[in-house]
Amino acid sequence: MPQSINRYLAAAVVCLVLVCVGLIIALAIVSNKDNDSNEVEELEPCTETNLYIEEVEPDNPGVFHDLTTKEINGLKDYLYNNDELDLVRPSESKKEANYVFVAELHIPNKSDVLAFLDQRAMQPPREAKVIIIRGKPPNTEINEIIVGPLPNPSSHRPLPGINASLPYFYRPMTEEDYGSVTDFVTNQIQSNLGDLFDRCYGTNLGNCGDKCLSFLYASSFSPASSGVNERKTWYWLTWDAEYYTLHPVDFSVLVHIKEDGLEINRVWFSGAQYSMEELKTEFQNGGITCTAENFPEVNKNLFSAPHRRGKIPETGKNKRGPKFVLPDGLRYKVTGKHVEYMNWAFDFRLSTSYGPQLYDIRFNNDRIVYELGLQEVSVFYSGHSPQQRFSDYMDSAELIGPSAQGLIPGVDCPDHATYYDTMHITETSETADKTANVFCMFELNTGEPLRRHHSYYDSEGKVYEGVENVILVLRTIITVVNYDYIFDFRFFQNGVMEVKGLSTGYILANAFSDKELKYGFKLHDKIVANFHTHMFNFKVDLDIKGQKNRYEIINVDVETEINEFSVKENSTYSQGYITRHVQQTENDAAYKFNFESPKYHLFYNNQVNDSFGNPLAYRLINNGMVKQIIPRGHNKEPAINWARYQHAVTKQKDTEAHSSSMYSMFDTDNQVVDFQGFIDDNESIVDEDLVLWVTLGVHHIPRKEDLPLTTTPGMGLSFYLQPFNYFSEDPAMASQDAVRITPKGAGVNVERYGMPTGSSKTCVPQKNNFEKMIAQEPDIVFEN
Repeated sequence: MPQSINRYLAAAVVCLVLVCVGLIIALAIVSNKDNDSNEVEELEPCTETNLYIEEVEPDNPGVFHDLTTKEINGLKDYLYNNDELDLVRPSESKKEANYVFVAELHIPNKSDVLAFLDQRAMQPPREAKVIIIRGKPPNTEINEIIVGPLPNPSSHRPLPGINASLPYFYRPMTEEDYGSVTDFVTNQIQSNLGDLFDRCYGTNLGNCGDKCLSFLYASSFSPASSGVNERKTWYWLTWDAEYYTLHPVDFSVLVHIKEDGLEINRVWFSGAQYSMEELKTEFQNGGITCTAENFPEVNKNLFSAPHRRGKIPETGKNKRGPKFVLPDGLRYKVTGKHVEYMNWAFDFRLSTSYGPQLYDIRFNNDRIVYELGLQEVSVFYSGHSPQQRFSDYMDSAELIGPSAQGLIPGVDCPDHATYYDTMHITETSETADKTANVFCMFELNTGEPLRRHHSYYDSEGKVYEGVENVILVLRTIITVVNYDYIFDFRFFQNGVMEVKGLSTGYILANAFSDKELKYGFKLHDKIVANFHTHMFNFKVDLDIKGQKNRYEIINVDVETEINEFSVKENSTYSQGYITRHVQQTENDAAYKFNFESPKYHLFYNNQVNDSFGNPLAYRLINNGMVKQIIPRGHNKEPAINWARYQHAVTKQKDTEAHSSSMYSMFDTDNQVVDFQGFIDDNESIVDEDLVLWVTLGVHHIPRKEDLPLTTTPGMGLSFYLQPFNYFSEDPAMASQDAVRITPKGAGVNVERYGMPTGSSKTCVPQKNNFEKMIAQEPDIVFEN
């Protein structure tokens, strides 16, 4: 084609583009003139919000507020000046001594709290729950006591529902314990088997520079598995490289932790078990052969180290992801730890022992839930090697609360979230340990409508109505060694609550052998990752229109009847129908899921009905059910007997405050907290104050895509509390997030109910100053 024609075509294209641009600008001007009064025309920045909350401790804390600094100081004065308790201070050695393991808020009896909240009675005295480990001979034991009244305590008493004296070997491990056991094992193994390590691993356990083997992981060997009421633990050997649970070697030791010292009972090496002397002698006599292993080559491409690597997709290259903005500022209010959002209100705290807890959850000022809280996080593994076989964990033994650390804006939570701190008192706390940014709170547009309908045709009425599904999220993340658990409490504008758990972090790998392939897949050159089950248990103390509730199951059954409308002789028709059954006792209400029998689970006050005779109810929807596969009574199964049921319903008792305890790792024969006992007394649950116990879980068979870190899609577990005939209509009809579109002449009318559209508003997201904060306070992210 001649160049002159090319030039003419180019000129024509330019002219056409200019004409189009001119038309677009003209149309935009006309459109702006036609916009309704709600349109925001001016350019303005986003509303500034203080995302990092500097909380002011109240002089008179509420009934659910965590211990204040003043109360903690008064508590410590009482404890350490009490000759009867005879306690050493946190900075002193805990060996053969009495010491405070943990102290936190004690929630008063429910009846006293409700009298205060609902009947203007006096606020119950503020008190603390204190766990004391009495290691001073001759009377070694564990005591749980209540100390009060705060801030100036004058007395203490045993914790109701817990034995006054618990066996000493149930005690949780302190930091001093971990250090002394690790040092003992390291020294014993190095002095006896140092030559074996030099030959088989090319390194040892001391003077190894940056290429070391270390005992960094442990699996408790409970009396249920060992057969003796003694404290024993398998300590694993791993390469000390990022991340060590993906670099195991086939070596572990069984340590007997006695009151008068430590002892190595067995050694597992290269697929066989020995005594220390047997392995040492056999190696010296040439009976042990091994193929030398090398320390992993540490660089950014190391499979276990999550450095960014791989080809960047072209569509996203050097482009940031979307950011959320708050065009008009926060739509929720937090006073202390009391939250108000739309029609919701609740209090929250982080229990040192049990993790996130919510209280007095109300919608339209009606209490729906008195108490909602995590009770236990459990992981049960399978395997051939003893260290993996007996890796059954109840994470409350590690204290769930302090396992929640600082959250990272933009990843853990959106940039626009607000953050809240907490304090813990543990065996290391000379003063209360403050953890910054342990909770985040934010509004989230889920990206899907809360409701919508589009009638397109004249015959349907020509109308569109929809509501943005914007919810409030309270989040904390618990990191227990290698696994991270994300817990969300989600509040919808239509009166629905969701509790969600997600797992991520590092899998627990095992040194590869053919025998381990029965339990998992080989994922890398030297490791196999074994099948395991994650389980979470929650307490939900429901108060639907008061404290006299019923639990009703609606069965979805099938009937097959004669079809009299068919021309075919003897024709039948099958369809579903419902039957309603009020559960009478706690045994009736211990629920195990059956796909062959669909059910609805409702909770309500039978004395409060609507004009049609329907009870005003809330429904449980469990989207995270799992089958706990260990047979009843086997291994550590009694320690998680709450997992026998997808949910259970019991009569509320202050002495049945929790479904688990931090002693469950070693407490098997006679549970300190025996959840099954809550059910076995089989009390009536008709028109009683009811507590719902919900179990969520997932079976995890690791895959290569779990390297280096397990990702969250597909790992989410949740349950919902959904209103069921509780309201006369969708309560989110009041939401200003709604949009209605109807015909208007030749055009349309867009109704936003007084809310600006913001179509011509430029709003810059708030600046995230987190990196500057952690430069000044690095202990927000890492231990100082």
